[in-house]
Amino acid sequence: MKNLRLTLGIAAIAIGSFAAFSFAPTSNVNDETTGEFYVSPNGSMGLPVDPAHPCEGAGPLCSQEYNIETGEPTDNPALIKNGVKRP
Repeated sequence: MKNLRLTLGIAAIAIGSFAAFSFAPTSNVNDETTGEFYVSPNGSMGLPVDPAHPCEGAGPLCSQEYNIETGEPTDNPALIKNGVKRP
């Protein structure tokens, strides 16, 4: 009887652990809806920003965050950069 209780207790812990991880939220790393892109001369979304070629100095709008699905700017002030793209 003692072995049966021990076996059932271990089984309950195993099932509980499995259930807890089965319903845990998943990571949305690949579900990005926004991104930082260079601004094309006509003001539309250009190529993705390359960290090796940042926007520097003063000047016109260089890069900003866009909604990938709509192609519209998000107007996030933290990601609006003026200047010229460094070669």
